[in-house]
Amino acid sequence: MHIVFVTVELATAHNSSGGLASYTANMARIFTSYGHKVTILLASTKEEKLQFDDNIALIKTYIRKDLWNVFDRIAKVCTFYNTKKSTELRKFFLSIYKSTQVRNQIDCLQRQEKIDIIHYCNLDSVAFRAGRQIPYVIRISSFLNMCNGANSYEGNIEYRKNKLSIKDKLSNYTIKRSRYVISPSKLLAEVGQKELGIRPAILESPFVLNNYNWNYDIYNLRLSGKKYIVHFGSLKYLKGTHIVAQIANDFLRMHTDFYLVMAGNSEYLLDENGNKVHAHELVKKSAGEFSERVIYVGRLVREQLYPIIQGAQVCLLPSRIDNLPNTCIEAMALGNVVIGTRGASFEQLIVDRVSGYLCERDNSKSYLEALNEALNMDTTSRIQMVSKAKERVRLLSPDVIYKNYLEFYKQVIQEW
Repeated sequence: MHIVFVTVELATAHNSSGGLASYTANMARIFTSYGHKVTILLASTKEEKLQFDDNIALIKTYIRKDLWNVFDRIAKVCTFYNTKKSTELRKFFLSIYKSTQVRNQIDCLQRQEKIDIIHYCNLDSVAFRAGRQIPYVIRISSFLNMCNGANSYEGNIEYRKNKLSIKDKLSNYTIKRSRYVISPSKLLAEVGQKELGIRPAILESPFVLNNYNWNYDIYNLRLSGKKYIVHFGSLKYLKGTHIVAQIANDFLRMHTDFYLVMAGNSEYLLDENGNKVHAHELVKKSAGEFSERVIYVGRLVREQLYPIIQGAQVCLLPSRIDNLPNTCIEAMALGNVVIGTRGASFEQLIVDRVSGYLCERDNSKSYLEALNEALNMDTTSRIQMVSKAKERVRLLSPDVIYKNYLEFYKQVIQEW
């Protein structure tokens, strides 16, 4: 079977990456290892100088700077120089153009060698120009209006209360037009069914733990010998970093021998005066007299991050909403105790107080109580919780996920 994965992100050994990027890399390698021909089509907005595995073909497209400027000027004129509206319109133009690039590359590839199935991500509507000649599926990574709502100070995660941009509407149209849609999480599948009238197949994502080439430099330099909890991923409202700021002082005062460690891209949050500050700076400031025990290690690749996760006592992940979070899966696989959010997809991975902890969204008291309970667990209880967490992660092993996806792909091809 020749499978083409179309994505806007791809994880490589030298760049830190999110869930979609890791998912694509894992899926490509898994299907290649089972003897399938795999091609990755990376449709980025700007030129990406990425290198991937030698045995997996990587085709790259991007939007040239001169074209970007043309779309920008047209959008400004069409919206009478309204900055917000012109930005939305420019993104819409870029999505249309990107989907055209993808279609051209697919047509060219199909002339060279038969493609059995195309697997598109939903981001940037890269499947908008998808033809009917080749079977294809679309995987939902997120509904961006919900993510944008959750990533604001107020934190509204309800689909209908968050405005759809013209780009979001294009994405929804593209998804609704597809006969076959995949969702890793039950949460997003339910949103898709309720709001778009689609019925996504729930296919969880594979997890591959890299046990090789870990880089201990940062861990050894800054964390070796310390007791700490860790909050990692993108540091922003969507991922609950404001909750970390709210409990920082109380946690560090109650646990005098602990540090609070953060890793990831630090975005802007609002301080008590309404001023924008970087997320890690807000947490440090909120810790008050204990600020020296707040450690920010920056944005790391997984080879640097894994030793830090493994060395932590607890992983604190108070996301407002997520899509079968990779951060949670990584922490569980590395033998750590995870504190996550109920109603944000964590419940698909965690049974509360059995394989981790689930807390009430945006309730700092709930997270602090769970944190104290987790740190006061006896050794036997901790071992049992970690064991249950690893049991759950084993259901995401490459061989299990491969069989599920292969069966689904074959069904799509047969019914097409």
